[in-house]
Amino acid sequence: MFKTKVGWLLIGLMIGSLLLTPQLQQKAHAATSYAALSVGSTGDQVVDLQERLRMLGYLSSAADGKFGSGTKQAVKKFQRNAAIVQNGIAGPMTMHALHKVTVSRPDLGRLARVVYSEAGGEPFNGQIAVAAVVLNRVDSPDFPDTIEKVIFAPGAFTTVAGGQYWKLPNAESFKAAIQAAKGIDPSHGALYFNSAPAESEWFQSRTKTASIGGHVFVK
Repeated sequence: MFKTKVGWLLIGLMIGSLLLTPQLQQKAHAATSYAALSVGSTGDQVVDLQERLRMLGYLSSAADGKFGSGTKQAVKKFQRNAAIVQNGIAGPMTMHALHKVTVSRPDLGRLARVVYSEAGGEPFNGQIAVAAVVLNRVDSPDFPDTIEKVIFAPGAFTTVAGGQYWKLPNAESFKAAIQAAKGIDPSHGALYFNSAPAESEWFQSRTKTASIGGHVFVK
């Protein structure tokens, strides 16, 4: 089981994710295959690796894009908990495992915005569930295949159309987004959610998977 130390890292992740330039966001999404990273590696892929390790609490130093001894030790800790050979090299197997339990820094910011705007007043499990719905859609063949495309699909989320999505999310929203990225899903595979009193006939025809706070989740 992955151990997390999200504490004080959340605020730094929140500010960094919201201030990234579009160019850096594009670079973060550019790599679809995983190159082996080791001591001496530098660049944007190392930054992404370090941010993901920070997200899980394995690395406390800044994501400076330089793979040094501290990053190597963080990789080894992750490998140990993921039952991967502990060589301190972030090869394809390690990166694949890391990507399964984290999201990129820009995507973390996007998830947190959805959580805060759609479920800011909901119980924490309900906030995780809303983030999980986004990730479930990414995994579904019936929706776009990236977090950004899912969120900005026409009519996908009312808070995007209404502008509430752009409000600065709080630390709890980031924590909920991280939990969902790690695979925690209180929605039980839901693809949609709605306020309980506002269920439409179409919504009621779907299979209910969970009811948390003021939201009902269906797939």
